[in-house]
Amino acid sequence: MNHDQLVSFYEKRKSNFAALLQSKKKEINLVSNLRLFIALVFLVIVYFAFYNTPLFYITILPLIIFAVLIQQHSKLFDQKVHLENLVTINEQEAQALQGDISCFLSGSEFIDPHHPYTHDLDIFGDGSLYQSINRCNTIHGKKEMAQRLSAALTSPEEINLYQQSIQELAGKTDFRQHFQAAGMEIEEQALDRDHLIAWLKLPPFLYSKSFFKYLLIAFPALTILFVVAAFFFGTVKPIAILLALSQWTFLGFYIKRINAFHEYISRKKSILEKYAHILHFLQREKFTTPLLQKLSAQAQEADVKVKSLASLVSALNARLNWMTNLVVNSLFMYDLQCVYRLEQWKHENSANLKTWLDVICQAEVVCSMGTFSFNHPSFTYATIDTALRLEANALGHPLIPENECVTNDVIMGNNQSVLIITGANMAGKSTFLRTIGVNLVLALSGAAVCAKEFRCPVINMRSGMRTADSLKDHQSYFYAELNRLKTIMDELRGDKPLLILLDEILKGTNSTDKQFGSIALVKQLLAHPCLALIATHDLALGELEKEFPRQLKNFCFEANIEDDQLSFDYKLKPGLAQKMNATFLMKKMGIIPT
Repeated sequence: MNHDQLVSFYEKRKSNFAALLQSKKKEINLVSNLRLFIALVFLVIVYFAFYNTPLFYITILPLIIFAVLIQQHSKLFDQKVHLENLVTINEQEAQALQGDISCFLSGSEFIDPHHPYTHDLDIFGDGSLYQSINRCNTIHGKKEMAQRLSAALTSPEEINLYQQSIQELAGKTDFRQHFQAAGMEIEEQALDRDHLIAWLKLPPFLYSKSFFKYLLIAFPALTILFVVAAFFFGTVKPIAILLALSQWTFLGFYIKRINAFHEYISRKKSILEKYAHILHFLQREKFTTPLLQKLSAQAQEADVKVKSLASLVSALNARLNWMTNLVVNSLFMYDLQCVYRLEQWKHENSANLKTWLDVICQAEVVCSMGTFSFNHPSFTYATIDTALRLEANALGHPLIPENECVTNDVIMGNNQSVLIITGANMAGKSTFLRTIGVNLVLALSGAAVCAKEFRCPVINMRSGMRTADSLKDHQSYFYAELNRLKTIMDELRGDKPLLILLDEILKGTNSTDKQFGSIALVKQLLAHPCLALIATHDLALGELEKEFPRQLKNFCFEANIEDDQLSFDYKLKPGLAQKMNATFLMKKMGIIPT
């Protein structure tokens, strides 16, 4: 599909889901009206039952119908919310394809000016790669996505697994959107997951005592036996009462710990049900790629177990109704039963819960990248090579609209390890460096890249493009830049291959000092295993090509000045730039005389 067809695709899906939503709202109104009608019928029957006692037996029927309608209303309401989310998803995707990604989270909380490359490459923040690609809704899913864009996968095999999965999911729009819609329902609080994990580590106070296994069966059975017998034999009534009171006495020994236990876990019922709902969509889908099959298999087990945990928490919450509490704790040792079963669940599943929740995060990340791939059908997947070589054909920046994006070819490696990029202001040097950097981030995360062909090794990236000073660390801009360069050289001296992106280095010193320092740095880079691109206005660096013709090459972005008008074609050309535009622009703007 081309761009316009994709927009139409999402708009059509939005219309379809909106129509289903309207139908669902009508169903909800119908059920609500039926509930009201049944409630009135119940009241009428009760009224006449005071004059005709046998009618009281009929009240059971409207009560049953009313209970069924309540469950149906709840189910329909959940479906309505899910459809509303699906409408929103398709509306946002259509909006994003038209250049507006402001509806998605920017990931600004992950901005780190000291990271080796994310700040320089606009990986996080408004208009960032994260904002364009992320569709995660759980808190840890968002963190997992940020981590994936901040640190490359570690091997070609792992990258290939993710590429296969992302390609498969790119063709499963229905699954991706239903999975995302389920995630949007979660309303997760910051510490929900952490509290669950912490709860797993709390020592048991019932399950660790083996006699409880038998006590919780025998004592309630004995109590119920004597309560039933009391209806037929009055002489056993005192024993039945004594047994019921004994249950409360036994409960009294543990009530403080039970209350604390309940307070801690009770608020997690809703979030557990939402986790289970997300897992349900994942486990029911059929996949063909190994990674997705593994996630689906883990989700299948998790779906059952997490639902079971949510049900146990729900059962414990029933103690909040004082009338129910009075009956069940007199007959069944109810509070102790619930706590024992929760501790049993924890004993059997504590080692797996974190893994199950991580399945959701991993699936969210792969689904996000699947959506990104689907939205950019012209993008391709990188070939991961072992050689220290980067090769790209028709490489463009993935965040520039396709109709505006100018692509370039680039080849690095096989001795040609350093490219000097010269050019006028605004000609495209910095954007070109970011284009290479952002596409390498995508390639090493398994995602599709903006190129017809992209070949690269698994390599660490370091950049120096937007170094900032720090009042907090008492560090000037120039000193911060030197620190960044020192870190790069220390890694290279440790024989650690790097891809290095440097833009106008040593800006904080005078031009002569800057030139000598820059030339010395480039010579240092040539002695180590790296691929480096250095954007500069200093044409003197271009003279190094004569000294190192095999290792260093000059490329440029030229400005065009015709009929007193400045323009750029943003095409990378071999050689040094011949035209600069600062003086022209200053004259044009009236800053200096013409």
